[in-house]
Amino acid sequence: MKIGVIGGGVAGLTAAALAQQEGHDVTVFEASREWGGCAGKFQRGDYLFPAGATLGMGFERGGVHQRVLQKLGESIEVTLLDEVMDIYLHDVAVTYYRDRKHLLEELSRTFPENSQEIHAFYSEVWGDFEKIRPLFQQLPALPLRTVSDMIYALKGFRPNQITALMKLQRTLGDTLARHGLSGTMFERFIDGVLLDSLQTGAKEASHLLGAVALSVYHEGAYYVEGGLYQLAHALERAVRAFGGETKLGRDVQSIEQVTDGWLITDRRGRLELVDVIVSAIPIERTSELLRGQEQRRFKRQYRRQLKQSQWGTFSLYLVLPEDVCRQKPLFQQIYHERLPSGHAFISMSAPDDVLRTERPERTITVSTHIDLSEWQHWKDRAAYEKLEQDWTNRLVDVVATAFPAWNRESSLLLPGAPGAWVKYTKRPHGAVGGYAQTPSQALFRAASYRTDLPNFFVCGDTVFPGAGTIGAMTSGLHVARALGVTID
Repeated sequence: MKIGVIGGGVAGLTAAALAQQEGHDVTVFEASREWGGCAGKFQRGDYLFPAGATLGMGFERGGVHQRVLQKLGESIEVTLLDEVMDIYLHDVAVTYYRDRKHLLEELSRTFPENSQEIHAFYSEVWGDFEKIRPLFQQLPALPLRTVSDMIYALKGFRPNQITALMKLQRTLGDTLARHGLSGTMFERFIDGVLLDSLQTGAKEASHLLGAVALSVYHEGAYYVEGGLYQLAHALERAVRAFGGETKLGRDVQSIEQVTDGWLITDRRGRLELVDVIVSAIPIERTSELLRGQEQRRFKRQYRRQLKQSQWGTFSLYLVLPEDVCRQKPLFQQIYHERLPSGHAFISMSAPDDVLRTERPERTITVSTHIDLSEWQHWKDRAAYEKLEQDWTNRLVDVVATAFPAWNRESSLLLPGAPGAWVKYTKRPHGAVGGYAQTPSQALFRAASYRTDLPNFFVCGDTVFPGAGTIGAMTSGLHVARALGVTID
């Protein structure tokens, strides 16, 4: 079959590479000039910056990235982190250790008044993850829409999972409350850990997905040389190695069902006829590309998702001298009262990472979640630039908190406001990361990769299982399975 994949992020490239290896005829259309989408990169002079995602998970033996790359005959350079990140809450600092015992010792030292409750909380959360681990490794596709989806999911089912699955509608906030941890500084710590992976804090997050998110760091967290764009580049290489086509700068403007399949039209009016569509872009953008009856059917199927709000992100990219960065962790989570989400995430290049800079300096990416309603007046350039400067100042304060020796001067300082995400990654309104993983929106209530349209699939962070490169790759893998791919 001839397959057209729209979007060259991790999800689309996963589906494309696996389908091409299976023997299909695949073409990938990417609107920008870079692969990776929100896990892409950009260059400014001698400096390379990861655009968004930075901390790598899923590369451990049995992890989804490792499994897919191994099947494709690809690999990338990663370094396992024993100390994943430092988390700063006012004047409290917590080192997040990969080793569970060391983490519990650190948390007991930091929050001695809640030590017993914290141990009980993690005993429940980690215990639930161990029960559902076979399901997690099986990577079932939810919600179950076909008999084959159901049969595949049941392969990972074990009777002892029932007690964990009974918590399907519970929030992690409920679990914290059961252990007497609501409203504590520890809850704020958990909020920061969950925000990037679940797009919400503990109070609203799904308990089961929270259990996965709070366990995955202990499976293995990694520094990826250069950045997580390396994952996308490896997948894109695989597409070409197996005979597929990959096209940058192909901004798709419409998808129409015709007698012989699906007709793809790009901004320059170039046409491509394919048998199967894999739309690896946000659901909202996909609905904008469809026409007529197909658009109405698509909107009807995903009406709940299309009504849901999403976070945006504001990022700051800068360069700091080596002497300011020495002895500092590569990843930091900073609590700051001027941030709507309360937290910002800082990623720093390793001292020997010559892909990001060969100078005695470090490249820094700092990002935080923002409320997109604040950025509604896109056409008012003066208002937009004022807001951009205000947010730049906020994140400069965050960086100064993380690097006390820094004099607030940088040889390069670039803001990444929602408009940049619209321009370079075509994200509608600058929304990134997908939907909040709450019981009412996640798991069996999530968006399926199977659409009601014939030979039309969707994947990416707005589709189950959601945000992050693990979620994106998993959704692409679900599509690949529907196209006949099997993977160990």
